[in-house]
Amino acid sequence: MAGVVTLVNANEMRPPVAPLALDYLGAALAQAGFTPRLLDLTWADDQEAAVRRHFADEQPLLVGLTLRNTDDCYMAGQYSCLPQAQATVQLLRRHTDAPLVVGGCGFSLFPELLVTELGADYGISGEGEAALPELAQCLQSGEDPRGITGLVYRDGDAVQANPRGWADLAPLRLSARALLDNARYWREGGQGGFETKRGCDRGCIYCADPVAKGRMVRRRDPRDVATEVATLARQGVVHLHTCDSEFNVPRAHALAVCEALVAKGLGEQVRWYAYCTPGHFDRELAGAMRRAGCVGVNFGADHGTDEQLARLGRDHRVADLRRTVEACRDEGLVCMFDLLFGAPGDTREAVRATLELMQELQPDRVGISTGVRLYPGTPLAARVARPPLREQPGLRGHLDSNDSLLRPVFYVAPELGEDIGHFIGQVIAGDQRFFCPDPAADLTDYNYRENTVLTEAIAAGHRGAYWDILRRLQEGLAPA
Repeated sequence: MAGVVTLVNANEMRPPVAPLALDYLGAALAQAGFTPRLLDLTWADDQEAAVRRHFADEQPLLVGLTLRNTDDCYMAGQYSCLPQAQATVQLLRRHTDAPLVVGGCGFSLFPELLVTELGADYGISGEGEAALPELAQCLQSGEDPRGITGLVYRDGDAVQANPRGWADLAPLRLSARALLDNARYWREGGQGGFETKRGCDRGCIYCADPVAKGRMVRRRDPRDVATEVATLARQGVVHLHTCDSEFNVPRAHALAVCEALVAKGLGEQVRWYAYCTPGHFDRELAGAMRRAGCVGVNFGADHGTDEQLARLGRDHRVADLRRTVEACRDEGLVCMFDLLFGAPGDTREAVRATLELMQELQPDRVGISTGVRLYPGTPLAARVARPPLREQPGLRGHLDSNDSLLRPVFYVAPELGEDIGHFIGQVIAGDQRFFCPDPAADLTDYNYRENTVLTEAIAAGHRGAYWDILRRLQEGLAPA
């Protein structure tokens, strides 16, 4: 049927995370005059049967598949999402001849390569609110789509990628949230998501967000954000998490979003969590967030020594970490610091100093990742991931025939040694505030890919950020 675009989510991770982009893309397609249909294989016990049923009555103009992650980003697991994505493409091909386009954050890191790896007809690199309706329009009218901004397409035996363009988000209305079963994701996944901006202008040497989402911060209208949160609340989704790279950058926009939420009376209706950077956080912002319904913040602290923070390209220092904990404590926000060990220059002495600082500052929880996932386009990958990978010091993971870094590759400073997990466990000495996916550390695992503890807790009624659900379980607290 002309005008129908099927959007596919095949993410099988548990707890399930709602594919926020598909809700936004569904709204964009509807506004452009197309009919979006959702094929959400997350809930399918028999995916083959679900796909067969979906395409039995109508064949779409276009099928879009989202690839949110290429892997789980944890060195201890090194789980790749690509085999599942390839199987999904093959499954779709068995039941529809419609052109297939792939997009998403994970896809946007490896666009040309993934069009080939997955056998897609097209890809959209970067955001798709403009490009996807344009592609659908070209296919419907028979026009040549190859001029579309951000389009990845086949040109004979080659794959070409057009330059990306970044949309002005301020005039966009993304608040409909009508395509997904958001209430079910809240019931079985414990939280919903919303976005207040896109892009990241931070200088972190390892982060893929500027590569996938652009380096220019583009802000949504705070009033539309508040309308979106109100829409979700009416659907019963009252525990939320921001999907911004950093909610508090720029700080003035974060305050404006909080004001808009308060103006709609949402501060007492919803409980939400945010990702923030410690360098732009103070008591005024903490208070504004708390009045707007925020109950917890996950800070990308990364490290507890000024020297290593500088090497990582971070713009905060230890003094900011102290101020951040105090602000959260004063305003009634629970907080977590996420640490990243193993970047160039890291040492056991610096790791020990960082862990001891965390014990002194006493944030509510501390996450530990050892090993830095390398992504193309980042300064760190350019520095340490020269081929052949197997000959470079400090690299672990898939080192053969993987110069593109599509399969997980991690850097661990050789100075940390092979038994860094045991070392961390000895320093922590059983402190339950620390989470670590490395089994050698003998700490609570907070890898969210297949976490049965979280899944069972959510089934029992717990809601909120996953680290805070684990905290509540450890402290014997009732579901939030």
